[in-house]
Amino acid sequence: MYLRKVERYSSKVPVPLPWRTGYKRTPLLPLHDNQSTADTTPFLKRVVLSLPLAYCRYLRQVVHTSTDWEDHALHLPPSLPLPPAPILLQKQSPYTYYQNVCTASYSHWAWSWERWEKHLDWMALQGINMPLAFTGQEKVWQATFAKFNVTSLDDFFAGAAFLAWGRMGNIQGSWVRGPLPQSFIDAQFALQGKILARMQSFGMMPALPAFAGHIPTSLVPLYPHAKVVQSDAWAGFRAPYTQVHLLDPTDPLFVRIGAAFLQTYQDLYGFTAHVYQTDTYNEMDPREASPAYLGAASSAVLRSMQMVDKDAVWLMQGWLFSFSRFWTLSRMESYLSRLPYESLIVLDLYAEVSPQWEKSQEFFHHQWIYCVLHNFGGSLGMRGDLDTIATGPVVAREKSHSLVGVGLTMEGIFQNYIVYDLALSMAWANSQVNVTEYVRSFAVGRYISQSSTTHHYLERAWNVLETSVYAVRHAYGGVTKDIVCLRPRWYLIQASFMPTELSHDYERVLEAWTLLLQAAASSPSLQYDDRFTHDLVDVTRQAMSDGLVQIYQHIQNMFEQRQVPLSELTAKTADLLDRMTDLDLLLNTNQDFMLGPWLRDARSLAGEDGDDVAAAYFEYEARNQITRWGDNNRNALSDYAGKEWGGLVGSYYIPRWRLWVAELLRAYAGQVEMDMEGLNGQIEEFEVTWQLLRDAFPTTAQGSAVTVSRHLYKKYTHSDAPAVKTSRPELSSVLCLLECLW
Repeated sequence: MYLRKVERYSSKVPVPLPWRTGYKRTPLLPLHDNQSTADTTPFLKRVVLSLPLAYCRYLRQVVHTSTDWEDHALHLPPSLPLPPAPILLQKQSPYTYYQNVCTASYSHWAWSWERWEKHLDWMALQGINMPLAFTGQEKVWQATFAKFNVTSLDDFFAGAAFLAWGRMGNIQGSWVRGPLPQSFIDAQFALQGKILARMQSFGMMPALPAFAGHIPTSLVPLYPHAKVVQSDAWAGFRAPYTQVHLLDPTDPLFVRIGAAFLQTYQDLYGFTAHVYQTDTYNEMDPREASPAYLGAASSAVLRSMQMVDKDAVWLMQGWLFSFSRFWTLSRMESYLSRLPYESLIVLDLYAEVSPQWEKSQEFFHHQWIYCVLHNFGGSLGMRGDLDTIATGPVVAREKSHSLVGVGLTMEGIFQNYIVYDLALSMAWANSQVNVTEYVRSFAVGRYISQSSTTHHYLERAWNVLETSVYAVRHAYGGVTKDIVCLRPRWYLIQASFMPTELSHDYERVLEAWTLLLQAAASSPSLQYDDRFTHDLVDVTRQAMSDGLVQIYQHIQNMFEQRQVPLSELTAKTADLLDRMTDLDLLLNTNQDFMLGPWLRDARSLAGEDGDDVAAAYFEYEARNQITRWGDNNRNALSDYAGKEWGGLVGSYYIPRWRLWVAELLRAYAGQVEMDMEGLNGQIEEFEVTWQLLRDAFPTTAQGSAVTVSRHLYKKYTHSDAPAVKTSRPELSSVLCLLECLW
């Protein structure tokens, strides 16, 4: 064998229960006659999962090509070369975890099995062995609560695009259109069967859902003596869509329902990997704070699992400890200390920015996983902290006695892939990674094989990105948010959560844009490489977004100082809107950046012969999530999940900005203040109407990404797009154009 893989686990870390010898699985699919139900040993499981990972590393290191989660085409030579020498891979800890509870809603709530199958293959190629598997659980909840005489959960289940927050007890019910269709519940249940089978075939250990304590309102009068409280209102929502009833974990009914759910799950799916994920207090605090109560509350959650599965391991998101004032170190200790070491794994959810493991003595001596969160709401801004990711897990492993893995916990996928590719590779790194060398390797393996000149352009472009947008240290608040995606108002530029302030030198993004266009000029075949066109659109998009910040700030200064003629301000606002229109044109050249596929996937949930009412429901869910994110919730989450997507920019964002510009110019001309109340009323009316529309958007690329990007470069730099003049890229003429762009 030319490619070998060895898994190495630190001797100071006891291997958690699911990996011990004798671990059994209940078969998910019928076994063939020649198959056995004997123990699946850790060795065999690791070999099954090792093969795809080894193949992925072979592709990157030997063939110089790679895969990604956008499912771009894999470029292979006519014949595959043999490695010049064996490649040894040593895994540094047992688990590679994948997904945030929110990811299901922000990224894949409307996926078909065909889409899932490809993504599961990608997961296996990355060595992911502990994925979150929450799809389809609503059918199990129906069967579970029926045992407690609850006949309908229509008011309990959140909408199809918001199930993540219903599962966490933040919200309940479907607003405007609803309830959650039974056809969707049944289809998702069947889909989960396929997902689990695929995960099982790869030797993965999916983390299954468990009971957190949230119950439907209709259960409360059926058990009048149960200890039940209403959770606090969440994120501006009002009843009946929030203040979900929470069954106190110390009440005996809690363990009964929790055990009933897991038993029902196993009965319906015939499967468990002994790992269960649930969080009772996600972004909500307990009503009691005594050490005895907190210890009893956590113990009850685990007990509800172990009533059915004696080997149950609770996988807890550590997010509740990150920013709540309630969770002092002493309260954290009270909540965690009663739980046996081998029965709990804590996800340090935001470890690259706000690590909890060190200050909490490794979650008070429990197993934990170093996770990279990085992204909120699926925003698309280019930003990351490669240096911290390249060192953090290694430093933690050197100091830790109970680190058992590395994980990805982004809220939304399909953005900044290099950040997550590096994070996944850290599961195998026994020393700090040289980021420059890593980025060079990433660039070499990302595109169709090109000439040395083109390779040099591409490597230089990624080196520029590495030292700019991907060199933002300890980048709190997620990626940069484009102001086009926000409801227009003054003082949009800020550096806190979901920052709009540029944390990078915008001239460096322009430099990367120049280099990518030089690469395209050097090798015209790149226009057919979907990875390259994706990256070109992404970098052009970021450059355009950065430029909008500059223009917006100029407009704000002009309005506040009131020293320029109206015609000058009018011209500047026209420039702002023109750039937004050009941005929409650009985004529509690549389907990774288009609204159409998002809406198409949502409508397809109604089925090929689905009724129009169901299709309208799913489309509303899709539109609402990426715009107003709720109804009658004080706009608390509006634009949280906004995206720079072709079609969304043109049909939703630009009309809002046009209303704002019209009011701005009216106020400037009359030397009065803007009527923000009236303006917001107009914008609100437009937003509500847009959500209910059914107009179609393109689902395939409109035009050439290279052509449009080159056109925009020429338009805003007042110079021809780069062309090859020498065998090496010369950037002496680039920097003189940078100031011209803005």
